[in-house]
Amino acid sequence: MIKLIQKYFQPAFERFNQVQPSMAIDLATAVLMIEVSMADFSQDEQELASIRKLLLAHLSLAEEEVDTLLQNAHEEADRLVSLQHITRMMNEQLDQAAKVRVIELMWQVAYADGEKHHYEEHLLRQVADLLYVSHADFIQARHRAEPTV
Repeated sequence: MIKLIQKYFQPAFERFNQVQPSMAIDLATAVLMIEVSMADFSQDEQELASIRKLLLAHLSLAEEEVDTLLQNAHEEADRLVSLQHITRMMNEQLDQAAKVRVIELMWQVAYADGEKHHYEEHLLRQVADLLYVSHADFIQARHRAEPTV
């Protein structure tokens, strides 16, 4: 049974392992952000523009590199069957503060269209649990990402 599961997820592991470790984290972060934008079944231009803007602000990449990263992230998100391989890699390579930052970026995407959908929040809770982000850190990240009125 375990071999069957490994065989099923092997292509995703191999794709992430083919890039440099820092780029794999960037790709994983972008995939999670794309997933949030699609969680409410309504991915709009505001969310996509927000993702691009956030990646430009938080990664040391040129605009062309971010565009390529986003293209790859969309492709990975389309093939994604589980968050396990992404979050496992992040747990292995990121410290707690960086994982909380990923959650905050995801919250910013959730709020990009002006409303937080319960499917987006559910996905965020799931990822936070998989990244071992405490409930307190999860709530603080949400508050930092909330739009000011």
